[in-house]
Amino acid sequence: MTGTEVAVPRIVILGAGYAGIDAYKALARRLGSRLRRGEVQVTVVNPDPYHTFHGWTGEVLSGRLPLSAALTPLAPLFRWARVVLGHAAHVDLVARTVTVQAADGQTRTLPYDQLLIGTGSADPFARVPGLREHGWKLKNTRDMQLFRDHLHGWLSGRATAPEPGRILVVGGGFAGVEMAAAICELVDARRVAVETELYTSAPHLLEALRPHQSRLADHAAGELGRLGVKVRTGAGVREITPRGVVLSSGEVQEFGLVLYTAGVSYDVLLGTEALQRDERGRLVVEDDLRLPGHPEVWAAGDTARVPLPRDRRELCPANALWAMKQGMCVGNNMAAALKGQPGRPFAYGGLGQAASLRVGGGVAELKGLPLTGWTGWLMRLGFFVWYMPTKEGGVRVLRAWAGSLSGRRHLGAVPEPRTEATGGAELSRS
Repeated sequence: MTGTEVAVPRIVILGAGYAGIDAYKALARRLGSRLRRGEVQVTVVNPDPYHTFHGWTGEVLSGRLPLSAALTPLAPLFRWARVVLGHAAHVDLVARTVTVQAADGQTRTLPYDQLLIGTGSADPFARVPGLREHGWKLKNTRDMQLFRDHLHGWLSGRATAPEPGRILVVGGGFAGVEMAAAICELVDARRVAVETELYTSAPHLLEALRPHQSRLADHAAGELGRLGVKVRTGAGVREITPRGVVLSSGEVQEFGLVLYTAGVSYDVLLGTEALQRDERGRLVVEDDLRLPGHPEVWAAGDTARVPLPRDRRELCPANALWAMKQGMCVGNNMAAALKGQPGRPFAYGGLGQAASLRVGGGVAELKGLPLTGWTGWLMRLGFFVWYMPTKEGGVRVLRAWAGSLSGRRHLGAVPEPRTEATGGAELSRS
């Protein structure tokens, strides 16, 4: 570089989940003209060429929505960024580089001036023997598709079975409750004899709503019962076997399918072992979401331990909206740092939580106000559509819902999700 050349700031975002997308959107708002002129370089690393909106997982399983409704191509989302398809393999915190194992099999080294770690969480394979081999998961989009197709095929095979089949959903949080309800809806649509059960190690369903919204959580439990889901609390699953599960008590139960939604783990990216983490493996961050001792590195979403702004003794929930707001905070603070301005602490106060148990049967909490039935269901639908990564995606979902409510169901196998050309490791920048 000559004396008259100015170094272009390089920002690397690991993960195109909720945090990564909103961090980029904030950067684009604050640095739009500089991004377009190439005066700031943003690179996004993600294994897939699309973002998955997990809020629609239940609707995809039940056939209410096609898988494509939950997917958003990355290229239009990151219009002024370079998207590298692959996995971050190593971070050199001293040299400030990220080594990426790209989708084309090659290794790339990405230098950075600022880095966002937004790689999310993973399934707890190490904690649950047999989960990888015999359990079904949903965090990965391809796992979700495989389970959906297997579930539909398995139910078809049960049509002439002499005995009722059994499906187990493990986990009593929002994901477990919604998946159990969705499977029940699909079983009813298929008209097969299958019992859907839900096991949770907790004493109650939806502990995230308790104690402040206990009546709402109890309402959801009652709705599941009316749908036919058999709920068993205080039943932790210790192991998943080819024939079912082993409970923490040693009891053995046989099931045809086991779907695991209880808990996550946090992978440690090579090179970041010395970074400060909590007892669960989440990265500890400062008020502005920087990492202590590394002002050029940030973390947001599931991978970060973020205290609630209103009460730092509690932690932010690990859900999409909180990850979006954390990503927005990081993006704004990255832009401020480039302008030589101080950043701001994360200050989001929360909006609410919601679950769909059936069409017209929702439970929701909006700023402390409990909502059930059609009101709760429509609130969830409206907010999920609003917070889709693109408005076009939201419109696409509404159209799909309109078709579903008029009787259309997506019950057949679907092709592997392909929303971009995936032959190479990079998506071209506009």
